[in-house]
Amino acid sequence: MKKKLRRALGKLHLWLGLALALYFAFLGLTGSLLVFGREVDQWREAEVLRVVPQGAPLPLSKVLEGFRERYPEQKVGYISYPRTPEGTYNVRQSETGWSQRYTYLSPYTGQIVGERTRGGTFYGFLCYLHFYLAMGQLGWSVNGWGAILLTLVLLSGLWIWWPTIRSQWRVRLSVRKGRGPRVLTHDLHNVFGVYPLGLMLAFTLTAIVFAFKEPSERIVYGLTGVQKEAPVKVALGTTPLPLDTLVEIADKATDGRIQRVNFPKKPTEPLVVRKEWENWNQTRDRVEIAVDPFTGKVLRIDDSRKWPLGRKLIQWAIPVHFGLIGGMATRVLWVLLGLVPVVLAVTGALQWWAKKTIKQKK
Repeated sequence: MKKKLRRALGKLHLWLGLALALYFAFLGLTGSLLVFGREVDQWREAEVLRVVPQGAPLPLSKVLEGFRERYPEQKVGYISYPRTPEGTYNVRQSETGWSQRYTYLSPYTGQIVGERTRGGTFYGFLCYLHFYLAMGQLGWSVNGWGAILLTLVLLSGLWIWWPTIRSQWRVRLSVRKGRGPRVLTHDLHNVFGVYPLGLMLAFTLTAIVFAFKEPSERIVYGLTGVQKEAPVKVALGTTPLPLDTLVEIADKATDGRIQRVNFPKKPTEPLVVRKEWENWNQTRDRVEIAVDPFTGKVLRIDDSRKWPLGRKLIQWAIPVHFGLIGGMATRVLWVLLGLVPVVLAVTGALQWWAKKTIKQKK
């Protein structure tokens, strides 16, 4: 029974691995480039991402006047705050997709210093390739199913590799020297498949969470006993309070630094102010304060530092997938890990071709 299972898993690993080899290598290479993609944008787009500080920053409402003068009919989806005194505000229009326009405004003058589209940046273009396969929402779904299949390839490979006797462990965890190209290819495939296996599975599992977020939440929340909170709604009023007043109310509600203001898409939705801390890039911890636009009442303070385990597990998908959890050392490691799928694809294909050639000669 075990031999039949091993043989079946071997065929599954072989043919599924060959079918997904180029896809897996493509994800690895684009993933490596993504790790420092934002830094590349900051270097390439310095003229729209940085300004010279000029006294005290303007109130948010004054900054938005420059945007509304140019786009009087356009709704604002949200506005990101500058992270440094030299940074700019980033206004994102309510339309989504890769043609979504980013408008950058000076915090000191309110003037527009530059514009670009979501897919027109180095980082945005790489995201479009890596997460959407240049196919829009279809590519997002394809990536989810691809991650499931790659998980099967990795787990079947582990089963096939697993030594049946103790003396095999040392051989299967090393690269033998002087044994010819076939043995070298075989050993490299084993070593590059086994040592980083846990991290490769972390990549595929978090990709599944990205592509199928709602089903993933239902599963994780169900296993951890977490109840999903209902969205906050507001009663329709007559005239909303001034924007600066609402932002000030949210700012005083809890600690942290304001990083983003989400504007209501519907009259029954609140204004949401998002605050973060210095460790946000590693932990993705944030707090979102929902404020009634008509009364100024704080309706909810959603602090991720107080989330139950189930919500934390979903939150950790982003820092784990992007290598943000350990700072610079982890990010460099993640760049190198992106090359692992390339090595596995090449060595796997070479092994298959060598066996096929031997069979043809016989």
